[in-house]
Amino acid sequence: MSIEHAVHPLLLGEAEVGNALDVFWSLTTKGGKVTVPILAFLVEGGPHPILVDAGMRSPQRAMDVHRLGRHSQSDEQTLEAALGRHGVGLADVGTCILTHLHYDHAGACEQLPNATFMVQRSELAAAATPIGPKTLEIGSGELFYDRLDVAALVCDLWDRVELFEGDVTPFDGIHCVLYSDTHTPGSQVVYIDTADGTLALVGDIIRKLDVNVEQGIPPGLFYDLEDTRRAMADIGRRADVIWPTHTPSVAELAR
Repeated sequence: MSIEHAVHPLLLGEAEVGNALDVFWSLTTKGGKVTVPILAFLVEGGPHPILVDAGMRSPQRAMDVHRLGRHSQSDEQTLEAALGRHGVGLADVGTCILTHLHYDHAGACEQLPNATFMVQRSELAAAATPIGPKTLEIGSGELFYDRLDVAALVCDLWDRVELFEGDVTPFDGIHCVLYSDTHTPGSQVVYIDTADGTLALVGDIIRKLDVNVEQGIPPGLFYDLEDTRRAMADIGRRADVIWPTHTPSVAELAR
């Protein structure tokens, strides 16, 4: 019988982003911006505390380097403080599974001195050599990857990086499924067995359940339309509960 894990959202800051990120090809009459949470997830019940994603490196870097809207992180929203509310220290985290390597998911890896970092090989390759034009106004010309995050993984943290080649079950009741060329080239969803059924931590493949899952309309940022639509449908079939990274209702569970 599989282990039933407990999963806790961790609120690690907030970001002001354009509504275009939520809308397929930006086909909408609604412009403007919205403030969304930046979340990571603490998983308990395994051999040690497990973290899924790690938040951003710093709000100032998100604004200065990536030329994004207002970002913030209070003292209570640091990774150390958020983990501490569950009695977990930075050094206690034994594994950090990264859904993908965008700046707001892989920025705090260096704060975890004992963690093994699990990521898809195709994602690390894409992050190291992003295909975006340097002339993009936002995302630092690197499609929201941060070169400092990549450098940490391939240098100082390299001995603690475990690269996946597709679907992997790293722990009993925790399943990582690769969805290539969706939100990023190597995005993976972490499916976790819980008392409420299968919980899917989807990164940014899904941003809004009603639009992306129920209506089958992709969010604004994806690499391949067919792969993204298949991924959303597959997630809907597999999961009993879906937690996107930037959904306010999920963030409320962390407060």
